[in-house]
Amino acid sequence: MSRKMINVLYVTFASKNFDGATYSLMDLIKSVQEYVHPIVMVGEEGVVYDYFTENGVECIVSDFKEDLVGKPVKFHQYIKYVVQFIPNQLTFYRKNRKCAENIEQILKGRKIDIVHANNTVMSVNYNIAKILKAKSVWHLRGFMDLALGWMPLRGWKKYYNTLKQTDAVIGISKPVLEHYVSLERKNAYVISDAVRSKDDSCLVMPKEKYFLFCAGYLTEQKGCGFAISAFAKSGLASNGFKLKIIGEAHPKYLSKLNQIVGHEGLSDAVEFLGRNDKVKEYMSLATAFLMCSENEGLGRVSIEAMFYGCLVIGRNSGGTKDFVFDGKTGLLFNDIDECVAAMQNAVEIDQQDIIHNAQQFAQENFSIDNYGVKILNVYNKVLNKA
Repeated sequence: MSRKMINVLYVTFASKNFDGATYSLMDLIKSVQEYVHPIVMVGEEGVVYDYFTENGVECIVSDFKEDLVGKPVKFHQYIKYVVQFIPNQLTFYRKNRKCAENIEQILKGRKIDIVHANNTVMSVNYNIAKILKAKSVWHLRGFMDLALGWMPLRGWKKYYNTLKQTDAVIGISKPVLEHYVSLERKNAYVISDAVRSKDDSCLVMPKEKYFLFCAGYLTEQKGCGFAISAFAKSGLASNGFKLKIIGEAHPKYLSKLNQIVGHEGLSDAVEFLGRNDKVKEYMSLATAFLMCSENEGLGRVSIEAMFYGCLVIGRNSGGTKDFVFDGKTGLLFNDIDECVAAMQNAVEIDQQDIIHNAQQFAQENFSIDNYGVKILNVYNKVLNKA
């Protein structure tokens, strides 16, 4: 690989709140830092801007509009969508054209080689790449429609057309990539996120008597309510087990979750820990980690659990089934009864072999140590260096 630095502008979706994609982008930047000079573009200043600048990454600001809209399901939603269609389109094109022109001025006199989009729901990256005469890389990180009920604001036809014109497309898992593009496309790559360094692993025995559910933001789509119901049905609370839940939540949804807890008589057995900086400690001591999302693009927290020696009990869907192999690197379930059985299995049967296998698999496939080489391979191909 050439030692000449590649100038990459990373365009990220998050501004006000952290998400897995933000941490994944930071890990990506760290993994290629010997060869890449990174600049991160955010829509506005906030915690994400502060996070990158505090970590020594140049950050610039230019407002843009995401290529997404809530998918109309009910009649009144469809009417609202139709009424707002033209105004939304005009706002989208005007704001994103202005964003691209603004970036051209901010970076005037500087050569940008690649514009790398860090999220599925953006297309402004393509506009910026064109005006900067740079190559474009689009990182697909999830199922916007299946997981979140979104659709492209411009419509699927224009969204797919933009993907076709992008110089390279990266999917964080095979299911994510093939949801949007053909796997036979020459410039489409499956590259799983780097999650931790090989050195950042631990294995603590014996485990404490609790199950762990963790998400950056607790939502119905993440399956938090499902996890509480499965824990209740398992009957393990009567044996002294608890369910600990890490993540922020909208007050309305948190109230709903508390109602489920109260209805199941689990007030003393379920703990809401909010946003917490001790995720590694909680994972390393948990009996098992629960991944209950039906359409998880990859499941960064599941992989973190594997690094930290925590048994993963995951739903047999989305990106989860790409690395949680039932009975080998974790336990899989298809419905609530199978989830309950897996939780009971985790308590009754020694799972140390599975935990060891999972940790080794995570170190080999999701470490920052190996990630940079794969990303640089894509960069060199789009720059015709490979």
